[in-house]
Amino acid sequence: MRTKVILNSIIALTIGTLIYLLFRVSTLKIFSWINVFEIDFTKCKLRDLALSYSAALPQWFIFSLPDGLWAFSYTSIMLCIWDFKINSKNIFWILLIPLIAIISEIGQKIKIVSGTYDHYDLLFYIMGFIMPIAFFTKTINFKNYNL
Repeated sequence: MRTKVILNSIIALTIGTLIYLLFRVSTLKIFSWINVFEIDFTKCKLRDLALSYSAALPQWFIFSLPDGLWAFSYTSIMLCIWDFKINSKNIFWILLIPLIAIISEIGQKIKIVSGTYDHYDLLFYIMGFIMPIAFFTKTINFKNYNL
């Protein structure tokens, strides 16, 4: 199971990143990050082709799905590291990034975090966090309570 989870995590991370590289504006940080490797994705023919189809895609696909895929990838890897078990020793690490994402999105809604609130972003963050727990977790154990 470990190999499948790692592979699924890598695939989710890759697809989320490709959606950003193919469909999002080139001023995003990811484009400067890949320029470190002397890769200029803004001049890629595949990106030009993808952009020509972007109007036909739903907005949630371009703007929210990558967030959910990254949350899925992170949560899957954390569960893999902790042997697919959730307990009081590892819950902080499993929740860390998904909670930061969820709280920041809620913070955007109440105007204490800069950015544009999107209910699809929030939905995809939550789904990306919950799905690996539902699919891969062997046990949830806090003291004497098992779920």
